[in-house]
Amino acid sequence: MKIVRLSEERGEKVVRALEGRGRALWDARLEDKVRAIIADVAKRGDRALSSYVRKFDLKGIPPAELKLAPEPPTEEEVGAEFSEAVELALTNLQAFHEPQRPKGYTVDLQGDELAIRVRPLNSVGVYVPGGGAVYLSSLLMAAVPARVAGVERIAVACPPRAYLSSPHLRYLLKRLELREVYLMGGAHAVAALALGTESVTPVDKIVGPGGRWVTAAKRALFGLVDVDLIAGPSEVVVVADGHADPAVVAADLLAQAEHDPDAVAVAVVTSQALAEKVVARLRARLRTVPREAPVRAALKQWGTVLVAESLEQACETVNRIAPEHVELLVEEPQRWADRITAAGAVYLGTFTPVTLGDYVVGSNHVLPTARAARFASPLGVWDFVHRTAVVRVAPHRYVKLARAAGTLAEVEGLPFHAEALAAGERGRM
Repeated sequence: MKIVRLSEERGEKVVRALEGRGRALWDARLEDKVRAIIADVAKRGDRALSSYVRKFDLKGIPPAELKLAPEPPTEEEVGAEFSEAVELALTNLQAFHEPQRPKGYTVDLQGDELAIRVRPLNSVGVYVPGGGAVYLSSLLMAAVPARVAGVERIAVACPPRAYLSSPHLRYLLKRLELREVYLMGGAHAVAALALGTESVTPVDKIVGPGGRWVTAAKRALFGLVDVDLIAGPSEVVVVADGHADPAVVAADLLAQAEHDPDAVAVAVVTSQALAEKVVARLRARLRTVPREAPVRAALKQWGTVLVAESLEQACETVNRIAPEHVELLVEEPQRWADRITAAGAVYLGTFTPVTLGDYVVGSNHVLPTARAARFASPLGVWDFVHRTAVVRVAPHRYVKLARAAGTLAEVEGLPFHAEALAAGERGRM
């Protein structure tokens, strides 16, 4: 973990490197391999899917048994503390997402009616990763807003090892009443959900986090199906002033770095003394962490404490980095929150760490990464509906509108458009 002053040339280089971190999401060789998997699933269906499941997931699972699984565990098997935590998370997520229900509208233009009709998607696929950890919370974050939106069919894909080894995941699936579960992971799972096979019914949208293979597959299949985000490793920028506790800053950086060797954990502080205390805390804590732990790799690659001249400069730097999460450990967090214009989520004060947002506070933790926070938003109910325009032109308005449309069509060189406008004088009106 290094300390760099923003006023120095080195500070500008660090910020520019953070601005360009999204380039790491593009791997031409990986993209080619993923496209080959997708093409194979498209061509051979279950035969291809079965071969990938045997190769990457578990041997001996034929396609017909991808949906078979042991009986879900009871509450006694997972423990009351876990089930109570699930209920708290569900209650808060439901309360936060209910107001997001989008509404349509109708506009009357001198007798013409133009409307937007909002309806839920027919089907959604939720990917639950199961590599280094089984992210139960991501299932919550996807399923709750989809249910609030009114999506009737939710299919879940997760690697067999994750499903079979985690009674907590099986309990959560039962609690959420998710009965369509496919034991498959990786790019082939995304391909099967998007394209369909003899055993897998395709969906309209795929959501949920995953590694590089899953991300590349979502990118390649976008357009055939919708996807939530082309997400990269998790990120946090902790902004802290002289009122911040260095132990809290260090703890929140470590929590973020724990996600992934490529995770971004950065602090922007207004005091050199605070920077030195934070780094000292981190170094002391890392002495007890195994050398192969992801947190070490993450802090070695991106871990930086940037020293700003002021909170104004700190907020400007955050907006350039446009991170997934921002924590404001400052004296007046609400005031400075208004200065943050590019972030997936902003957490205010010592008692609002990102970790609460990851699990139970109620906001959604599926957030834009890799600077996508400049234009993208958290996952929400609005991601599980589609909008249709419904238009009715009043007969007495037709001649005026047709004349204007015909003029524009002729300028564009589309004579049949103009002819269509005059066809049969539109019913001899």
